Amino acid sequence: SIAKVCMAALPSFADIMIPGTNIDARDVLMVKPDYSSIKILPYAPNSAMVFGTLHDQRTGELSSLCTRGLLARVLKTAKLSMGIGFAVGAELEFCLVRSDATKSGSHEPKRFVPVDTSTFAGTSTLNDQADFITNLFEYLEKQNIDTEAVHAESAPGQLEIVLKYQTDIMKLADNVVLARETIKACAKRHGMEAMFQPKVYEDQAGNGMHIHLSLRSENSNDPKINMFPGTHPFTMSDEAESFLEGILNHVKSLISFTLPNTQSYDRIGPGCWTGHRIGWDIEEKESPLRVCIDANSKKITNVEFKLMDSTCNIYLALASVLWVGFQGIVQKMKLRPAMSIDSTSEKLPDTLDESLEYLIQDDVLMNFIGQELGKSYIEVKKAEIAHERISHG
Repeated sequence: SIAKVCMAALPSFADIMIPGTNIDARDVLMVKPDYSSIKILPYAPNSAMVFGTLHDQRTGELSSLCTRGLLARVLKTAKLSMGIGFAVGAELEFCLVRSDATKSGSHEPKRFVPVDTSTFAGTSTLNDQADFITNLFEYLEKQNIDTEAVHAESAPGQLEIVLKYQTDIMKLADNVVLARETIKACAKRHGMEAMFQPKVYEDQAGNGMHIHLSLRSENSNDPKINMFPGTHPFTMSDEAESFLEGILNHVKSLISFTLPNTQSYDRIGPGCWTGHRIGWDIEEKESPLRVCIDANSKKITNVEFKLMDSTCNIYLALASVLWVGFQGIVQKMKLRPAMSIDSTSEKLPDTLDESLEYLIQDDVLMNFIGQELGKSYIEVKKAEIAHERISHG
């Protein structure tokens, strides 16, 4: 069991209850383990990790604060109501650093320096950290976490680990959590620290966690068949177009879940390869929704959603993205023109504060997550924003 307040009313900066959430220390939630998710941790072989859902202590019902349960509800609803399934992959970016003992006094905060000064696609990090990378892949393999690639990213000492596409979306979400824990533990064993913060260096590229999304038919003889491609090269199916428009229609409020840290918005802007305006385009790195093409078949395969980083709750973030995309399919929304055709697209919110205001007004997302989770989330985020302002004068 765990105190209810710990799951929804504590901010990231301190172990204190936020009054506006209307959640206090009185109630307890029971954790129901999903034993199919259990993993022995190779970096701590006497320990294991298991995921689960949160339930009301008195009734045994799924708690409205359980984000893993929320994701399960999206997957079940899409399958039962329209026979829609999903496939998702994830890209985790992080920076490797070492403690700089020469610049840290006994009474000063610990300072870090990057392990190198490499840039995108360079070999320095890959070669210099070969032992770490080999060890990391061994750890991930022992947990049955499928990885497709590792490569150097743009910032000093920055790497990206690509998690393989999964049609089991809950497994993908669990793997994101396990991979982050594994990366941090493995880095520590090699005398380093893995930093997932959205902006480690003010003047360098930040850390994102881009996700790749596609659709499939649960009613098909082969439910793994991709529903994203249209009938002609470089086209999307009607369902794929509506899925994209559902996301774009709510993106100003959606990013309060996928970019939930004040620092997250320092990673967004012109030239940052994350997108700064609301829209989509084909193979455009500056578009927040990048539609991807298979080089051989010329078919559109999936969409990359770039407005996400590792400070998010992956279950809440993924559930929200899939839900608004699914609502686009349900409502048969017509996709707006690509950004290369229409140059009048709106700007994305510049701050978490701004995105939260859009969330408050977004009935679709607020009704989806429910009043209790919605209120507590917004109040905790507002407390974090206020703390950040005070801390930085």
